[in-house]
Amino acid sequence: MTTTAPRRATTGSRARIRDRGQVDAMVLAALADGPLRHDEIADVLRRRVGDALDLPLSRIVPTLHRLARNRLVSRPSRDPRRYHLTETGTRSLAARVRAADAFATSLHHLADTDGEGST
Repeated sequence: MTTTAPRRATTGSRARIRDRGQVDAMVLAALADGPLRHDEIADVLRRRVGDALDLPLSRIVPTLHRLARNRLVSRPSRDPRRYHLTETGTRSLAARVRAADAFATSLHHLADTDGEGST
């Protein structure tokens, strides 16, 4: 019996985000400063996160459509190519940031290298 190595979630040194909730949060965060087109969202993510993130336009566009269906973002009729956060989207982003902070804090405590957080 042969085994295969698990698929890596990276492309070179860039991390590929596979979790839909994480992709949603990244797109919502990119829109926090104001309305953007899908290509501008990709630019904001690259500028803020750098090349460590692999989130291509092919993932951003369907994410925006899903977020719009869930009323977390909207497109005004005067410029339908730009997306902006709704009030619900702003609250959702704040909740996601709090959850991510709590997770990161817990993970740091568990992985504490001084020996108190590990078994």
